[in-house]
Amino acid sequence: MTLPVRTAVVSRVTNETKIQVSLSLDGGVLPPYEPSSHFAPPTDPEEAEAAKKGIVPPKDAGHATQFTPTQQITISTGIGFLDHMLHALAKHSGMSLAVRAKGDLYIDDHHTVEDTFLAVGTAFTKALGARQSLARFGRGDAPLDEALSWAVIDLSSRPWAVINLGFRREKIGDLSTEMITHGLQSFAQAADVTLHVGCTYGDNDHHRAESAFKALAVAIRTACARKTAGQVGAGDVVSTKGVL
Repeated sequence: MTLPVRTAVVSRVTNETKIQVSLSLDGGVLPPYEPSSHFAPPTDPEEAEAAKKGIVPPKDAGHATQFTPTQQITISTGIGFLDHMLHALAKHSGMSLAVRAKGDLYIDDHHTVEDTFLAVGTAFTKALGARQSLARFGRGDAPLDEALSWAVIDLSSRPWAVINLGFRREKIGDLSTEMITHGLQSFAQAADVTLHVGCTYGDNDHHRAESAFKALAVAIRTACARKTAGQVGAGDVVSTKGVL
């Protein structure tokens, strides 16, 4: 049985930031961004036409762009390490994800990071739709060299987050470590999920952060798995209350 692909497109515009997200929980081709006056369309006529039908990776795309036959990922927030973490999150969760952002980085990274995670969380819950036929709970564990992290997610419709990554540095690249914690909290809030993420140990803060995002990706992939006809839970809301 072929299940419908779960996709969403979101724009978040504030006085501080302009964020656009295209997301597919099930990988594959991404739908196009919403029309926006904040982002110039491609100047090449063929690219401009293609952008009306789907996501076109920018010619100056950085390392966080990876298009394969099963996944499309392109992230450009203006903060390199944030791009790196969202790339890892998308890749290992099986999602296709495009994010582009214009933020007030001349102030600091706070608004851009917060609004990016709020936009991704909003797209996540929009793509998820009715919370039926889902595994609901997911746990992921991921090492990166000497670091080991874990994540547990519940698609509960009750936003809550406990994040403990034990960073020792103030920043990783241009991303404040406190904003990694706040970003994950913001994602949980907008996605309506309960989220616990921890790093068990690790000497290198880059490794701590990246292993945490990879662990979260595995947890998301597990929780978002759908039950098909004939399986226990197909069509059901996985809750004793009957609602999520």
